[in-house]
Amino acid sequence: MISINEAFNILQDNLPEPALETVDLSQAWRRYLAEDILAPEPSPRYTNSAMDGYAVRWQDVMGTTPDQPTLLTTVGESKAGVPFAGTVQACQAVRISTGAVLPEGADTVIRVEDTREERDRVAVLSVRGRGQDIRRRGEEFQTGELLLNRGIQLRTRQLALLAAVGIHQVPVYATPRIRLLVTGTELVSSNSESIKPYQIRDSNRIMLTSACRDAGGLVLGCDHVGDDLERTVAALEQAAAEEPDCLLCSGGVSVGRHDHVKRAADLAGFQELFWRIRQKPGKPLFAARRKNTLLFGLPGNPVSAFMCFVHYVRPVIAHLQGRSMAHPSITARAPEEIRNTGKRTNFLRVRLKYEPGEIPQIVEMNKQGSHMLSSITHADGYIGLEPGEILSPGSLKEVFLL
Repeated sequence: MISINEAFNILQDNLPEPALETVDLSQAWRRYLAEDILAPEPSPRYTNSAMDGYAVRWQDVMGTTPDQPTLLTTVGESKAGVPFAGTVQACQAVRISTGAVLPEGADTVIRVEDTREERDRVAVLSVRGRGQDIRRRGEEFQTGELLLNRGIQLRTRQLALLAAVGIHQVPVYATPRIRLLVTGTELVSSNSESIKPYQIRDSNRIMLTSACRDAGGLVLGCDHVGDDLERTVAALEQAAAEEPDCLLCSGGVSVGRHDHVKRAADLAGFQELFWRIRQKPGKPLFAARRKNTLLFGLPGNPVSAFMCFVHYVRPVIAHLQGRSMAHPSITARAPEEIRNTGKRTNFLRVRLKYEPGEIPQIVEMNKQGSHMLSSITHADGYIGLEPGEILSPGSLKEVFLL
């Protein structure tokens, strides 16, 4: 067996290269930018009004007080999308809408609530300062300024910004393509109406499919094969022919007579990277590579399979999207002693208890069996305890989030 760190380092040395593609903005939601985005134009694109009101010259209204209003002649209007064509002259005003182009000659906007209309004239009742309520061209950013960094996930706000500057296509990392294979003669479909006493409902298919999608991957399909070497080889060869980035198998990686994935992978042209890790759960994890496809032979027990996915597969999927392979985590406090008396690193599932203004507290899950799905269903994360490690009451520990 190798250590967790050794396994992770081997994976990092054998990562497939992320692929890039260009997509329309309408297809870019939740994708990750593959390049920095620079502003192709300034924002705002033109100097405009921040309020409905009147565009005026400051020198005409600078002496305005509530007791001494300034009377100006209204000479036209600048509407959003229809600018005023002339130039504001002395003692003139132009009606202006929010977002409309500031007319030539004007340098100040008077809010409509600070005026009183009088036929073809307007009385300015109060002023705040020169240049008030004007949005200057390029005050948010100029052409060539950095808008978005490479690696950022494009969500609602980022897409709105790109659309606002006329960017309709963006370079993104290609969605990781993942193929699934579930092994085990004892498995039946989870929606099967009949199940024999010696059979098990398959939860790994839906679990791993959902986990891949949560991580941003595209699941090409999922097949089930019984514990048969020839059929397992054929299934692996067929899946590898699609050239997925990752091929995930569950079950068939331990040392039993009917565990065929490791041997089948070798016959299908995969080169072993490692097999068996000094951890609990998930000791029999198997990894191999064929060209640009990484194969993960996950344990058959659902909890073991999920924990191996979270700690090893999810970071690889993140890498393929241009993201860091670091595990999302939070620092929490152990209110009671927690210890590992075993000989392997223990991925102990925990809940987090939050109190306002306090560091979260670690609550150990009572049932930790690798066949007990409730141990991940109700957990917030897990901690890695080395053999013989003891967390004393009050000590801090990094909790990897599920």
